Amino acid sequence: MNIKRVDDKKMEIHKKEKSTIKAKQTGKPKAKKMTIHAKDGIKNTARTGIGTARRKVISHVDGGEEIDGALMASQRAVSGTRKTVRSAKEMADIAKRIKRVNKGKKLARKKAVKQSKKIAKKVPKKVVKTTTKESAKFAAKETTKAATKVAGTVAGTVGTGPAGSLVGIAVGEAVGIKMDAADVKHTNRIRKLKYFRDKLQSQDMQTDSLGKLVKDLFKKKFSMVAKYVVKYMIIFLLLLLVLVAIVAVPVVAIVAVAYNSPLAIFLPPLESGDTVQSVSSAYMADFNREITSLATEHKDHDKGQIIYVDYEGTGTPNNLYDIVCVYMVKYGYENIAINMNETNKQNLKMVFDDMCTYTTETTTQKVKKKTKRTLNVKVTMKTYTDMISEYSFGTEQAEMLNQLMGSDSRAQLGFGTASNGGTSRTDAKSSLTDGEIKSITDKITDTKTKQVCTFALTKVGYPYSQQLRDSENYYDCSSLAYYAWQSAGISIKYGGSNTAAAEAEYCAKNGKTVSPKDMKPGDLIFYSFTNNGRYKNISHVAIYIGNGKIVEAVDENHGVVYGNFYNKGLVMIGTPKKK
Repeated sequence: MNIKRVDDKKMEIHKKEKSTIKAKQTGKPKAKKMTIHAKDGIKNTARTGIGTARRKVISHVDGGEEIDGALMASQRAVSGTRKTVRSAKEMADIAKRIKRVNKGKKLARKKAVKQSKKIAKKVPKKVVKTTTKESAKFAAKETTKAATKVAGTVAGTVGTGPAGSLVGIAVGEAVGIKMDAADVKHTNRIRKLKYFRDKLQSQDMQTDSLGKLVKDLFKKKFSMVAKYVVKYMIIFLLLLLVLVAIVAVPVVAIVAVAYNSPLAIFLPPLESGDTVQSVSSAYMADFNREITSLATEHKDHDKGQIIYVDYEGTGTPNNLYDIVCVYMVKYGYENIAINMNETNKQNLKMVFDDMCTYTTETTTQKVKKKTKRTLNVKVTMKTYTDMISEYSFGTEQAEMLNQLMGSDSRAQLGFGTASNGGTSRTDAKSSLTDGEIKSITDKITDTKTKQVCTFALTKVGYPYSQQLRDSENYYDCSSLAYYAWQSAGISIKYGGSNTAAAEAEYCAKNGKTVSPKDMKPGDLIFYSFTNNGRYKNISHVAIYIGNGKIVEAVDENHGVVYGNFYNKGLVMIGTPKKK
């Protein structure tokens, strides 16, 4: 048995010796090693001697058997430890060998792939069967190449922030397109190789056809194009929606705010049907019919008449535009006041009733010992300035109301005539040059008269306002006449008032009147266009400049103008300079 073990061990040692001999010798030559047989002989001799000596010691020493048992146990433990260490070393060597083998496989696989590509290019007929795994490896390789190339190009130029993000997205799209293109190209190449491989077989074994090949190639190519067409179409539509939202949302917000403010009067109505203008016009028509009916019927009276209390203007009294603007300022904040629902109609009617009122009064007069009764329908039409105080408007509301009452706003809404009537003066000029003014006034010899005419001519083009008549920036007819004569040192007030009727009464009471044929520059021309209950119902005054020309403050629509003399509605001519 021992001999067999020695023989087995010799065979194992022989194998190791063989591998040792094949190893490459490096460095200086070493001394020859002891042969394996010699080593074994020495080991066996030593073991035999040690065993003999151990048996002798055990036989002569008390407790020798126990000592021998302990020694044998320790020897077995040492032997086991040696075997464990030797096994660990062997396992480490095996792991290293496996690692080297795997590395060699990888290198071999790379070489095989390269070699197969070369073969595929040089010999198309020698088709190599390509698996799905190989296709995936190819796609991954192409992806890595594309990503590396693009990233290398962009890395040095793209920073952070929105621009960098956009470029990053573009780079990602470019990489994706290149990847898909490479995949399509590779897939179609495989498809062609499959077709060629099929054609290399015998006729009865062939299953492929040129039609199928073309169909598959086109389908793959088209699917890629369709993918990006659909993708970018969706992106375009989304961007378009975002752009519309970006533009539309602020616009909608602005429009919503505008509709919830008095400025909504300039916007198109949100609903068809009634508007603020149409409803207020209907209220005004009903009011006029009512007062006209009272004056016309004049029950229990000999006659009847309508008197527009304290009215001063050049046409039929009309405060319709004032009513519209006051209503919008009073009810237009945080409310779509232009929508004429029942609530808003009632609100508009309340404003109308506050601004248009009338009373009746009976006056008597004896004519040839007979008493005649007259029914006076006294109409009061309030202006927007009256309502600022009556409604206790704040600063913001007052400013908004003044803005709405401007001539530009009135024209935009189609209110061509003034808020209190007005006439059309197409022949009048609303501006004069200094040269024109000088050529006109050079013909006037009287100093005071020349001053009056010069003052009036320099105000041509100024805006009209009864409420701001004393601001020196706005004029109405009577304030223009008053300040023109005041510049020459003469006051034409009467009874503490400088209305057109009061100025006419001043001239009449002081004997300062002339006939139309005797008019001279600086004279005042007084007109009456309706009953206002004032002196001779005078409601307008103009300044004669000479040569058939006058200067007058007509209305909000015209302002101060220079035009031809007219005698319609003429009542009297006053000459304040006359002693």
